[in-house]
Amino acid sequence: MAKGFPPFDGEVTGDEIVQFHPVEDEPTETIDLSSLFQQEISISGAFDVEKPELAPFAELLKAISVPTLLLGRSHQVETANDAFLNMAKVQGNLKGLTFSSIFPNPRAAREARWLLETVFTKRRPIIEERMLQIHDKRIWGRIHLRTLRVGRYQMVLAQIENLTAQKALRLVQKYEKLVRIFPIGIVEFKLRKPTVRAKPTQELLHSVQAARVVDGNTEFANMYRRENVEELIGMPLSGLFPPKGSAAIRVYEDWIRRGFAMHSFNTKETARDGRSLRFDNTFIANMEQNHLHGFWWLKQDVSEKAKIEEELLKAQKLESLGTLAGGIAHDFNNLLTGILSGISVAQLHLDPDNHATESIKCAASAAQRAQNLTRQLLTFSKGGAPITVSAQISHLLKDCASFVLRGSNVRCEFSIPDDLWPVKMDESQISQVVNNLIMNAMQAMPGGGTVLIRANKVHISEESRVPLERGRYVKVSISDRGIGIPRSHTRKIFDPYFSTKEQCTGLGLATSYSIIKKHGGMITVQSRVGVGSTFHFFLPAARTKPKPVFSHTGGFVRGAGKILVMDDEKIIRDLTQELLVNLGYEVVVAGDGNEAIQSYEDALAKGRPFDALIMDLTVPSGMGGVEAIKKLKELDPEVKAIVSSGYSNDPVMSDYEGYGFKAVLPKPYDGKQLSARLDNLLRSEATGE
Repeated sequence: MAKGFPPFDGEVTGDEIVQFHPVEDEPTETIDLSSLFQQEISISGAFDVEKPELAPFAELLKAISVPTLLLGRSHQVETANDAFLNMAKVQGNLKGLTFSSIFPNPRAAREARWLLETVFTKRRPIIEERMLQIHDKRIWGRIHLRTLRVGRYQMVLAQIENLTAQKALRLVQKYEKLVRIFPIGIVEFKLRKPTVRAKPTQELLHSVQAARVVDGNTEFANMYRRENVEELIGMPLSGLFPPKGSAAIRVYEDWIRRGFAMHSFNTKETARDGRSLRFDNTFIANMEQNHLHGFWWLKQDVSEKAKIEEELLKAQKLESLGTLAGGIAHDFNNLLTGILSGISVAQLHLDPDNHATESIKCAASAAQRAQNLTRQLLTFSKGGAPITVSAQISHLLKDCASFVLRGSNVRCEFSIPDDLWPVKMDESQISQVVNNLIMNAMQAMPGGGTVLIRANKVHISEESRVPLERGRYVKVSISDRGIGIPRSHTRKIFDPYFSTKEQCTGLGLATSYSIIKKHGGMITVQSRVGVGSTFHFFLPAARTKPKPVFSHTGGFVRGAGKILVMDDEKIIRDLTQELLVNLGYEVVVAGDGNEAIQSYEDALAKGRPFDALIMDLTVPSGMGGVEAIKKLKELDPEVKAIVSSGYSNDPVMSDYEGYGFKAVLPKPYDGKQLSARLDNLLRSEATGE
């Protein structure tokens, strides 16, 4: 295209312009036809193609299959052959019309005048290929303009090749290539005959369902267990998408009612292995002049995407429940701490043969069950993080299995490598998960059987289809050969309060789900009715070696030393003081951080410092543990403090060392737990561990 001139057809975009150039290889002179005609015609310059003596030339032009015009020096049409008249759908003679008048678009007409004048002036041929509108006909054409001369008479031979069909073929070839490599399923259907859109719904429904496959890609064929699309050629739509059920019928009727506008819908299907698959689908009609000729069906497997969305929905449900649970559990934990401490004091004073001992045991058991319930509620608490340490999960798995299955008709087999990585876990919470899963497996086999517990090292990469951050994980699988879980229940079993068992809270698996998620892992289930179930959970591998834990017998641990107890609840202060004094400790109590700091300063001044502190994290009416420990570390950088709270969702509880504490003791706790934690702290500090 010459610089400064608009496109030939103002309605055509720039990417439709294929080329425009003078043909450099051609000679600059025009083609001289003078020798073909009588001398008097050549000399006179009076060239009229309709003269009898020029009849052979006129017949030659008419016989040319390419649409052709012969144009005079003043741009008028001298003659147009039949091929041109047919292409432009023009009746009659164009003689006398100007070349530019053939193009109705004003910009195209101006461009035509310039092109033609350029050819006349420079006597050089021009070839151009682009979209053209000639009268009412729109085509993709290639224009050839070449100068001719007969004597002194100059003319231009204009030929326009109709490349519309060729261009369409190229587009089809490009389309077919794209379809073959497109990462979603695509199939093309063709109706037996074009159908008017205005026909009755039932008639259109029949035509659409009878449409047959004419083309498609391998991706679509694989969705129907075919190796290639050729195996689907000729199959009707009703064979691939049967109009069975209200949902399928509604898809068809909605598409017809909307006039075959692009229509998207979702479907659920079952794979051979029993997996539930989900697909996004789109119907795109091939309409021409209000007639439906066929359509394309685009189909994409979105099962993994749907699975991730379900995981997100579960998390949102748990988050809503957690907002309520966190506040309730905190207050309840403080009450339980007082109850459990009181029971522990009573157990220390009572003789084992006392008749009240059994009642105290029952009270302790009931309080323990209440403690477990609040622990489950706190698991849902919004923002809660587990108190994790690096530990070997293999010992935990074996201990939990031994505890849960003791005395039952179910035995356990293990497949755990010796070089299993340690994991970052809250042992109390992960024990809860494992106990829940083993209990479920045992209940699924009322007649007895075997539970298989496996653990493996796995690497999650970017290519993995597991929705976890990439890195190292330990995968634990707990399998049974029990009754199995119906498919309709597998998506609900992690929902809070969902249970198919009588006298169950429905919090067991929901709690497990939340615990694993907050550990940065994932829990899933595979099950078949009558075959059994397998629960898998992933935990991130720890980067550090497991810390040594000092074991105890499970009873009260006696000790010695000077202990400072800070808590805003008087009942907890008093009972904790009495409990620790009976276990051999010297105890001072404080109601808030200010009192604790003052007591600590006094002890340092007297040369009798505290060996350890037990500090409440939150004090509503005064200084809490976090602010107090900062000031205490200024007084004594070696201060040894245990942080305690009923708010397990506080970040201090999961990162206590980062805030300056040496250990953590979640509420509620009883005397045995308190004495063991205190003993662990004092012994580890003494040995430098």
